[in-house]
Amino acid sequence: MLTSRPDVVDHIVALELGADDYVVKPFNLRELHARIKTVLRRTRPDRDKLEARHCDDVICFDGWSLSAERRQLRNPLNREVPLTTGEFDLLLAFASRPGRVFDRDTLMQVTHRRGREVFDRTVDAQVARLRKKIEAAPHRPALIKSVRGIGYVFTGQVSRSQASIREHG
Repeated sequence: MLTSRPDVVDHIVALELGADDYVVKPFNLRELHARIKTVLRRTRPDRDKLEARHCDDVICFDGWSLSAERRQLRNPLNREVPLTTGEFDLLLAFASRPGRVFDRDTLMQVTHRRGREVFDRTVDAQVARLRKKIEAAPHRPALIKSVRGIGYVFTGQVSRSQASIREHG
């Protein structure tokens, strides 16, 4: 941030809001150049970061694999299972935090429906649809269990792996 405000409070607020640096006028041009180079060094992707970008963090559970980057679910036979945006967001929230009990309000926020006129039962309907897609016996769920009076908990055994993404040209 380049400014004419020398007040320390302004400096602190700018940094807390996300500024990488704070330079007050008047300034030395060589110092400004050095500060810019420092910020670029911190933010420029190096080779390791570029390689990491080509890897996808995949959440695996009970033979299933969930790719957040690709927004893709694959079943134990490695076939893609289509999910709605809400179903995917729910499953990602569950699989990212196995064993955590989610109440309906939190799940509505996860599916970005808080601003709309929806009912608690909207989440129940989404969970029911998701169960039909991932549970062996949706009427006796083993992965997404109901917690009476509260919400739902994901009970699958979760592991994470790095899958290489092959770009198709």
